[in-house]
Amino acid sequence: MNPVGTTAAPAAPAGDAAARGGYILAEALDADPGAAAPDVVLVAAGGEVPAALDARRILQREGIATRVVSMPCAAWFRQQSRAYRDTVLPPGAPATVSVGAGAEVGRYQLLGEAGGTAGNTALAYCDRGLFDHAGLTAERVAATARAALARAAGAVRAGERGRP
Repeated sequence: MNPVGTTAAPAAPAGDAAARGGYILAEALDADPGAAAPDVVLVAAGGEVPAALDARRILQREGIATRVVSMPCAAWFRQQSRAYRDTVLPPGAPATVSVGAGAEVGRYQLLGEAGGTAGNTALAYCDRGLFDHAGLTAERVAATARAALARAAGAVRAGERGRP
């Protein structure tokens, strides 16, 4: 996490992806070899990562190529080169979903038009045992990802018909 008062990303030693603010934690499996990007990217930090990984398993079983990105510090991630950011959050991904139990500070800017959020801001500092009770479950994350994909597909169809 970004310590109070620190704005610059720390120098990232080789192999220290967390110091870059965000990194690929689990890659999409069985993606179309010709595809430039996964179908959906789930972006999570801290205690929300297990829900994102479980949602990935659900979506992968449904044939939705799903990448999980760990984003411990969105501000540090934005300081990385465009090439690195595009490798982690590919611009060609139809949907990106922020998985957060707390404030989504900085991650909203990374979602794009077909993005979505699965979270509850009231859980900013609650323990993992309360996540399921409050609705931050793998099933909810998967449902949010499906909805974001549907919005993206609708936008593509509207664009093909010449709509704004």
